[in-house]
Amino acid sequence: MNIRFDFIMHWVYAIVWALLGISGFAMVGAKYGWLLNFDYATADYVHRLSAAVFVLITFISIVYEVYRNIKNDTKHLAWFIIGKSGYQLFTFITTLILIITGVLIWVHNGIGMAGMGFALFIHEYVSYIALAGVIWHIYVKCHALIWPKKANSKTEQKGKGGKTDVAKTMD
Repeated sequence: MNIRFDFIMHWVYAIVWALLGISGFAMVGAKYGWLLNFDYATADYVHRLSAAVFVLITFISIVYEVYRNIKNDTKHLAWFIIGKSGYQLFTFITTLILIITGVLIWVHNGIGMAGMGFALFIHEYVSYIALAGVIWHIYVKCHALIWPKKANSKTEQKGKGGKTDVAKTMD
């Protein structure tokens, strides 16, 4: 049984991100506290543990991608950080911001009340943006599974009179 590393990491990320999302939004306050029955101590514990795992798998993924791109896949090296659609860059930046602000919140010594408030503000609102990104990611992947890719112009079948037969490609 050959399971790809990317597949495993994708689902580990999904599980850890779900734990981070549920526990994080439960700590926001009365608005989402019902997610964990208003047990903020458990939410804090789950969030910190999940965050440590998240940072670890992020580091493992970055090292793996750098190794893979340098060793084997030099033709995709130009798209390494940005990704072809830009989503990889969006994910990288939001992950970096969430990790930095999360560390500032966790080890809040020396940043003062203003710094702590700013870190909490940024962490919360970038979380909402990341949640929107995850919802978009799920939508795009589900849409790709439901609607098969259309043939591109080079491989499309030609219909009568030399025109492209759109009805055949839509089926």
